[in-house]
Amino acid sequence: MGHTNFVYKIIMKYQYKEIIIIILILAVIFGVGWSFYTNEKNKSNKDNQIEEEVVDTKPMTYNLCYYRSMKIDRGFYDVSWLKLNITGENVTGEFRNFPAEKDSKVGKFEGTVGPLDQQTMSRTADVWWDSLAEGMNVTEELLISFGDGSASVGFGGEQKDRGDGVYVYTDKSKIVYQLPMSQIDCESLDEKLFVEKYIRDNISTIATNAPVLGGSWYVIQVSVNALSHTAEVTYEDGHMESKANIIYNYQKSTNDVEITKFEVIK
Repeated sequence: MGHTNFVYKIIMKYQYKEIIIIILILAVIFGVGWSFYTNEKNKSNKDNQIEEEVVDTKPMTYNLCYYRSMKIDRGFYDVSWLKLNITGENVTGEFRNFPAEKDSKVGKFEGTVGPLDQQTMSRTADVWWDSLAEGMNVTEELLISFGDGSASVGFGGEQKDRGDGVYVYTDKSKIVYQLPMSQIDCESLDEKLFVEKYIRDNISTIATNAPVLGGSWYVIQVSVNALSHTAEVTYEDGHMESKANIIYNYQKSTNDVEITKFEVIK
């Protein structure tokens, strides 16, 4: 009987050791697995954080618009407008200049923007302007000074072909800037341009007076006020000139224009 108890104790002793070993092995496996899971989770969180930081550090693009319309003799207007799309130090945009009774010069551009001048509180964009004037397309250097409220283009100044058909300023210190354009909400500028084009394209149907001697109306000059939804248009048929005041409605969502009043004043 004593011998049997001794054997039983030996068996139980080794069973306990095996159980303890198994428990230790399971604990190690669980610990390794948990450590791997934790490391992978932390790595994933760090990767997501890095991706978010990369997204957050990308420079934002902001848009600035400027417009000038000045009435001169004979009721004509000097008109110019400018759009700037700025991302970091890079800029793209469009500049269009329509001097009264002279040839227009229009085109898109791209270039770089300099730092803020603390004295003038303005920045200068040095761009390459793909301009079109009198049927000729030329790439030329253009300086644009702009800030909060106004912008002006360095339209004056002698330029020369640098050898590849691109024209550059010979002396930037002698550049003469044109009259400043006032800052305008870009949506208002878009409305101005759209309504102006609509009037030009449809003057023959929206004019309430008839052309003479078999002529057809075409627009000479049109000025749109997006705030009051009014316009003034000068048009002729090759024989006589006429002017009218316009009141319109504009639906931005559908780009629909409705002429509610066309009053001939000449």
